[in-house]
Amino acid sequence: MFEQTSEVNAGGKKFQVQTQFIESPAKILSAVFCNSALLYEKNFAIENTNPDQTREKTYILHRETIADIELLFYMADKVRSIHHPVSNIKLGIVFLKRNLIDEAIEQFKFALERDGKMVEAITNLGIAYYLQKNYPLALETFQQGKALNVEYADLYNYLGLVNLELNRLDAALLDFERALKINPDYPAAHFNMAQLYLKMIFKKIEQTDAPGTENFKKLALKYFRLAAELMPPGNIKFFDRIIESINSNSFNTIPELVELINKNNPPVFDYSLENEFYLKFMFGGKGKDDLYIEDYIRQQLQLISDHSNYADLHNNLGIVYLIQCRNLFLKALDEFREALKINSDFKKAEKNLKLAENDGKGFLILLRAILK
Repeated sequence: MFEQTSEVNAGGKKFQVQTQFIESPAKILSAVFCNSALLYEKNFAIENTNPDQTREKTYILHRETIADIELLFYMADKVRSIHHPVSNIKLGIVFLKRNLIDEAIEQFKFALERDGKMVEAITNLGIAYYLQKNYPLALETFQQGKALNVEYADLYNYLGLVNLELNRLDAALLDFERALKINPDYPAAHFNMAQLYLKMIFKKIEQTDAPGTENFKKLALKYFRLAAELMPPGNIKFFDRIIESINSNSFNTIPELVELINKNNPPVFDYSLENEFYLKFMFGGKGKDDLYIEDYIRQQLQLISDHSNYADLHNNLGIVYLIQCRNLFLKALDEFREALKINSDFKKAEKNLKLAENDGKGFLILLRAILK
């Protein structure tokens, strides 16, 4: 087994990075720790286990993981100096994905200092407290967002989750209903509504009021089926077993199955890929890296294949296609200039350059406005 271990100092913290090749199933795993606590892992399946190539791939992934940590805090320093709340939110979401919750909270608070009515910042701050299991503070934060009376489905879905944890079932019901009114095709809200009715069933059973569970059972089945239709197909086997268990009144096995679905589909949808791309494009020197952009497009297309009903994913892909166009446009300008360098009397190249420079200004202004 090949293994690399390094210590990384970044953001005032010491991180430990351990990367190793695991034989069965064949993969390279890179784990990041802080104070002996696992923060996150990256792993890549490999087909060719040739010792020399495996050793080289292990080393490459190890160095990439270290570089990502250093780049993340480098970008945090850049974002701190520009007073741009959108970038604070995106950076906070990336920190959240890496379980650096204190750093995430700091970024969301920065955003709110600059614009106290940014519902996305409020929602993500609430999510950070929720992940810390600080449910009272999460509740307070989400209620601040609710007071803005904005039609933002995520806010109500996560508020419902907090109320569910606090056993405020009636309040959770209203929150999930509001989330589904705003977005009827919200998979997580359907799934959370089903969990709410399960909790009601368990409460009835504890009160020895089993006959009163029938309506809750019907509603739990309804929302589990709706969630199964909207979530990735890999969850179907778990949903089938849950539905079978409810129909047969075998409730003991359900919490474990629900946990398996939660593990595959975290309550907080992972938008860190888009946000990390934005930050690396704007602040990390990846603006003209064609391979990086192509890899992002590949990952985004995979996400869309699993979650085709998430409008944000399609919007994000549209933006990156525009970025790809921008890079090709800049390359085209370079080629026209190279043609004129070779032949200064090349009238066609001169004309094409002038047309591209003049007409392309509007495109570049459009892209800057979209990324702002």
